[in-house]
Amino acid sequence: MVTFTSTSDPGYQAIWDFDGDNLCDDAAGNTVTRSFPTAGQYPVTVCLDGTISRGTEALTILNRPPVASFAFVPAAPVARELVTFTSTAVDPDGPIVTQEWDLDGDGAFDDGTGETAQAFWRRPGRYAVGLRVIDRDGAFAVASAPVVVAPRPPRVFSRTPLVRVVGQATSTGAHLDLISVSSPKGAHVGIRCKGGNCPYKRKRFTAKGKRVVLHRLARTYQAGTVIEVRVTKSETIGKFTRLRIRAGENPARLDRCLLPGRPNKPIDCDR
Repeated sequence: MVTFTSTSDPGYQAIWDFDGDNLCDDAAGNTVTRSFPTAGQYPVTVCLDGTISRGTEALTILNRPPVASFAFVPAAPVARELVTFTSTAVDPDGPIVTQEWDLDGDGAFDDGTGETAQAFWRRPGRYAVGLRVIDRDGAFAVASAPVVVAPRPPRVFSRTPLVRVVGQATSTGAHLDLISVSSPKGAHVGIRCKGGNCPYKRKRFTAKGKRVVLHRLARTYQAGTVIEVRVTKSETIGKFTRLRIRAGENPARLDRCLLPGRPNKPIDCDR
């Protein structure tokens, strides 16, 4: 709002022409207010009621710059989840003609144009996103905000892996008649055997979705031998089973879970 005050003879009422039609019929009073919709030059005329006296001044209205802002969903994204950005920018006196996005944090607004943009990040972290808006008069504003990307939560197997063991204790250890592994297709199975009568130290294979019998592990073991089975898959909670051979009693069995990327640190599955 612009306030106009007549400095003419106070004995006459001031009447105003704001729309440039050469008629003083837009407001009356020695002090009046008026706003203008766009930037530019406006002739303002004041007339004195009852006289033919009038005076005109040129008024320059400057452009008001836009206000940049944006929102995004989801508000708490995880790695590789698509994030949609929506401009909430406004311009108080004219249209916004250009909206440009910086989605890779390099300071250049060259990653998208328009009211919306989309991006995702492969790894968790804190990423800078910016929006630059320009109005029809060339004024611009920039908004930026960090996007905090959380680690992707691990998946679970569609079918829980099963490690089956059949055997009996001996006076010096145990004889295993059967060790088999049932796991979903595509899972990675790793076998580790530590002890004097192990047929191999390590064995790896990719499951085909069927039960696999580990024939070479069917034998007699001395106390102290340890057999470990790991079933893992990318971004999936894995399974860990450990058999510790004991003299005169059944092997001690431990079943745990494995977080993705941490195959050597079994944890309690209730955690």
